[in-house]
Amino acid sequence: MNRPTRLNVSLQAVMNNVSILRSLAPNSLFCAVVKADAYGQGAVRVGQAAIDAGADWLAVALIQEARELREAGIKEPILILSQPHHNEISELKDLKNVRPTVYTAKAVNQIASVTPEAPVHLKINTGMNRVGVSPEDASSLADHIVESGLFLEGVFTHFASADELKSSFPEEQSILFDKVVEELNQNGHHPSIIHMANSAAVLNFPESHRSMVRPGIAMYGAEPSVELRGQCIELGLMPTAQFETEVSFIHKVGKGETVSYGRRWIAEKETLLATLPVGYGDGIPRSWWETGHVIIRGEKCPIRGVITMDQLMVEVNTDVEVGDKAILFGESQQEIITAGEIAEATQTISYEVLASVGKRVPRFYED
Repeated sequence: MNRPTRLNVSLQAVMNNVSILRSLAPNSLFCAVVKADAYGQGAVRVGQAAIDAGADWLAVALIQEARELREAGIKEPILILSQPHHNEISELKDLKNVRPTVYTAKAVNQIASVTPEAPVHLKINTGMNRVGVSPEDASSLADHIVESGLFLEGVFTHFASADELKSSFPEEQSILFDKVVEELNQNGHHPSIIHMANSAAVLNFPESHRSMVRPGIAMYGAEPSVELRGQCIELGLMPTAQFETEVSFIHKVGKGETVSYGRRWIAEKETLLATLPVGYGDGIPRSWWETGHVIIRGEKCPIRGVITMDQLMVEVNTDVEVGDKAILFGESQQEIITAGEIAEATQTISYEVLASVGKRVPRFYED
């Protein structure tokens, strides 16, 4: 694909970040989260880089994501973070060393009928209220898992607000989770892998590290929240992706002329505009036009007019030429734009900015 718009992924940065995060939880297994195609950066290449840097496990959200990793030759254990849909469970029999998550008796029965004696991980709902068995029902479901012939290898939960430094809720969740694990142990269940720490908890809640940690966003050099941005920079976490394109067209607009749909930007003076062949169809948030910039020739150039599906316009100086590199997020010379900054400006999170980079944007890898 010869399109000038591209996402450059630094596998060296992935390995750097994994090494740093591993050092924060040296006594825990390291499960690298590569769901959603490694947050848009390519699960196979990123997953292998994470393994090369010391990751013990990989985690995905879907069976199809696990299959992609296996077909690429990755042999490390893979955790499927969500309970598989009943239509997909039959696929587990062809996937070796893949651990499904369970939180209902029906799924336990279906998995046991397809892969007898398979190891599973039990998800406990301690307050996220998305999925998971209730703490009150966890022990009885664990009994059912064992009675069905499956092996209860792991138990885990997920934090709702570990990225909020002043929140007491992570500690409340941790206490509740510990009670569940203690009850399981008392009832004869001794899962060997206990895990709950996501990126924010790896960074900020060492008491939660347990036998395995599951960092995601921090592995890609992006902060889990604005509050943790400084800590990520101080630790030396490096952004793993740079989103760039090239200037495709340059023209002038006169004072009083408008730009793009809705005519929402009005030129206050004669202005030189550069058009970039990238838009919200490629994952650039449409709302970013109001405050966004791109980097061209080492300078930040403001976006002018509403971002369209395939193109956006920026104000430039007379030195800019067609073919010049334009960086949507990444760095050039002394300027940098991060996914976190875009997220903050568009009232979303860095996860969404990274994962939204579209399939029509080719990925290139730097070892």
